[in-house]
Amino acid sequence: MARYHLIRHGESLWNGERRIQGNQDPPLSPRGRRQAERLVAHLDSHGLGRVAAVYTSPLRRAAETAARIGTAIGLPALPEPDLREMALGKWEGMTVAEIRALFPGTYERWLADPLAHPAPGGEPLEAFARRVTGAFDRMRAAHPGNDLVLVSHGGAIKALLCHILELPVRGLFRIKQDNTAVNIVDVDDVTRRVVLVNDTCHLAEAGADLSPRDVLTDAAGVADQAF
Repeated sequence: MARYHLIRHGESLWNGERRIQGNQDPPLSPRGRRQAERLVAHLDSHGLGRVAAVYTSPLRRAAETAARIGTAIGLPALPEPDLREMALGKWEGMTVAEIRALFPGTYERWLADPLAHPAPGGEPLEAFARRVTGAFDRMRAAHPGNDLVLVSHGGAIKALLCHILELPVRGLFRIKQDNTAVNIVDVDDVTRRVVLVNDTCHLAEAGADLSPRDVLTDAAGVADQAF
């Protein structure tokens, strides 16, 4: 059975500013680069000898994280455009406070049910999920039976986990994804199994300055810095 490592990028400059990213392209912050270094050391200690390829979202925060992983295991980081984050329309570049002031109630409704209440001008949730799962299926087909590393974004990884678990994608906010979180799934033509979700032990080991932190919190406590 092939094993897939689904990895979220390190903290970006906009994560630290509580700013919605979507398809915008801020780089890793200095803190995010240190997180990525700890991630690589963690992955190296567990061994990725069977990995056939490293794929990444082309957005810089993911591509920079993936390049470090690829260098460590001797593989190039291959860009896959459909691993990019959900497009969030008019919200991109705005802080949560600005969204709540300019679009009253819409952020809370989106968190409660992103299928029924998409971001203004944003990508419909079902179209986003089809895009991400389609990319996953293509990569599996290109490397039958081989392990892969996929470096992407909080929303994209949550959508993939919903797909693998056969859960409704509208519930993706019930899955937590911190910066540099490692998720592992085993998939073949018969079985789909989630082995690990949101593992950030490498950050806790590095000290409190790199520990996961939520910067897009809300009253319901269900959102994280995924977008």
